[in-house]
Amino acid sequence: MAKLKISIIAKDKIAYQGEAISIVVPTKAGIIEVMPEHMQLVSALAPGELVLNLESGKKKFFISNGVLEIRTKSNIIILTDTVSEK
Repeated sequence: MAKLKISIIAKDKIAYQGEAISIVVPTKAGIIEVMPEHMQLVSALAPGELVLNLESGKKKFFISNGVLEIRTKSNIIILTDTVSEK
């Protein structure tokens, strides 16, 4: 099964680097779910809950404003002002 390669980076720390089955992200345009092989996309983030769906369960974070970049080969970069694990 294909997986996403995810980096969640805040100004002061790297909150997460690893793989996930999917990710649910709050954007200014609404909440989106990203799965492997998603089209390339750059979107402004909205403050809210970000959920990583892992093989072992869910991992939740609260993020502030920032940017989501979905690159080729299921690479996802999330740059946010602040992030905290829920």
